[in-house]
Amino acid sequence: MAIALITIILLIILVMIAIKIGLNRERIDEETAHPVIHASGIYSIVKKSPRENIHDNKPSREEIIQYLSGINEDINGSPLSDDDKRRIVEQWEGSMEENIASIDQGDSEGIEFYYYDFASQGCPVCLKHFSRGTFVTRENIFSSPAIIPPLHLGCTAHLRPHHGKENLRDTTEIGMLPLFRGQVQPSMPDWRTTLKPDTV
Repeated sequence: MAIALITIILLIILVMIAIKIGLNRERIDEETAHPVIHASGIYSIVKKSPRENIHDNKPSREEIIQYLSGINEDINGSPLSDDDKRRIVEQWEGSMEENIASIDQGDSEGIEFYYYDFASQGCPVCLKHFSRGTFVTRENIFSSPAIIPPLHLGCTAHLRPHHGKENLRDTTEIGMLPLFRGQVQPSMPDWRTTLKPDTV
């Protein structure tokens, strides 16, 4: 009788364990079928516009105006008039809008890679940090919005979506290079570095 009772108890315990394993397996299968969107995972780039947090990583219009009011020349010693300062602020805001729109457009097209491009000959300040054709991933942009141009006052750098058909062979001797080497954000220009708008 005691052996029968022990057998029944063990059978009940085994059935309960089997039911628990079955329920856990169903929950794991559901999570796999509908993955959670993590803040730092690949799904996070589907697709939060950089517009939402770019201003946490860039100076405000007021900060720029206040800084410019305290300087009289750019890094090359060229005098800055009030008109020059006004154009620098307008250029900053226009460039910011253009680059965010470029990323938003790339998101709508499923673009994963963006490359740096320059107006005219290039931006002498940015060229100390990267060359035309240096690329970043959409995840780099998501995790480090500070890499979105403009990077300094008077900056002419732009982020362009890479569709795979752009001819960038003239950018570097060995083709496109990544801006990020590992997970750490690379050194970028100080936003206060000022170039007169017609310098470049």
